[in-house]
Amino acid sequence: MEVATIRIQKPAISSEPFKVSLSLTPELMELEPDSPIASKHELKLCKTAEGTNLTGIFSTLDNEEPSMEGWITHKMQCLPVYNTQYLKMKEHYLRSAKPPRRVKPLNHIVKNYKPVSSHAHNKDDCKRKDGPKMLSKDNIMDLLFQAFEKHEYYTLKDLQFITKQSVFVLKAILKDIGDYNKDPAHKKMWELKEEYRHY
Repeated sequence: MEVATIRIQKPAISSEPFKVSLSLTPELMELEPDSPIASKHELKLCKTAEGTNLTGIFSTLDNEEPSMEGWITHKMQCLPVYNTQYLKMKEHYLRSAKPPRRVKPLNHIVKNYKPVSSHAHNKDDCKRKDGPKMLSKDNIMDLLFQAFEKHEYYTLKDLQFITKQSVFVLKAILKDIGDYNKDPAHKKMWELKEEYRHY
């Protein structure tokens, strides 16, 4: 079946490119009359830029070794001709792409939810961002004394977990009320100074 006709028109001036047009046959257009397509196209020729890799054309016949047919030296762009037929085709595809608006009757009551200014998960995030609250020196000392009433020795990490305070704050207070052990039995652990002990 004949599909299309290519027409190459020689330019009046040799420096200008050839005018190439492609026209689809009426037999092809009649195959699917419900889906219109543009019948006339313009093929723009342009040379490939210098220095770019050339593309070769190969052909094979009956599982033989491929043979070289030639090189691609021009690039071609297929552009439809802007006529009434092309505009009708575009209009048809744009209308078919958009679904028609329909009215849906509601048989049940739609629940309307009032907007909430702050959700529960946002509040939790704020708490995490704020971190532990900074206590006064007296409150921290009370917590430390309560802890040392239960046990004689603590690591700095344990005291930090109990008081929920930073290491720098704890170290500053512990230097006043505690001693840092270097004995092998309780190495790297804190205990209260003699004047604060009551055991």
